[in-house]
Amino acid sequence: MKRILKTLLASALLSAGLAQAGPVLSTSYAGIAGTTLNFDNVVAGADGLINGLLTSGGVSFGERFAGQVLSMAKAPRPGEVAQDWFDDLSTGAPTAGLSLLAGASGHNLGVYDYGDSRGQALAGVGPSMADGADPFGFGALSARFAIGQSSLGFYLRDGDGGAATLNLYRTDGSLIQSLALGPVADGYYAFARDGGVADIAGFSLYNRDSYYGISIDELRFASGAAAAQSVPEPGTAALLALGLMGALRSRRKR
Repeated sequence: MKRILKTLLASALLSAGLAQAGPVLSTSYAGIAGTTLNFDNVVAGADGLINGLLTSGGVSFGERFAGQVLSMAKAPRPGEVAQDWFDDLSTGAPTAGLSLLAGASGHNLGVYDYGDSRGQALAGVGPSMADGADPFGFGALSARFAIGQSSLGFYLRDGDGGAATLNLYRTDGSLIQSLALGPVADGYYAFARDGGVADIAGFSLYNRDSYYGISIDELRFASGAAAAQSVPEPGTAALLALGLMGALRSRRKR
């Protein structure tokens, strides 16, 4: 019982820290009055793969920014002997200008149609797995906006309680803030600059969420003042939901 209480407390403290401290605040996705971009019209190649940079709705997407060092991270697949392999962007810093780079052929970006009302989602395609598992969702995903934004949000899919990192950058490559999103679960994630400063030029998203990795849809962004309302203890709700996920969630078949 004590262990459970400690876990809940740690999750609540993490959420409170994201909502109250630093230059970026957790906000309501619905409170962002801006452009919403989905990926239903993205045309991909075989198996949903995208080679090279993708431009959609005035936003450019790639694997990483020039200056970032792409490495590989491994994490044990819960309940199995196998490990999952992920793209990692924790070292290196983007150079001024925030120039996007594509990943290697077959290990860049991809879209997957979930067959529901949300349709296609976008993800990074990670390293080849030792056991031949699909690397869709295990790769890094970076985006460059045409102009600076003050807020952004997206719908995250396939979250299974692992870790994810969202880094927000200025045009000169400097880091605005690095946000730890875990334990991730399906749902909306949204953030706004404190004071409505419109200097978010781009972001990088990478994860260590086993089984299916993560993908995003309904990317929403705004350059005007957004409602930067703190969201009380979202991590606690996510943690409770994850406890039921294994029994209730219908898993996609790939």
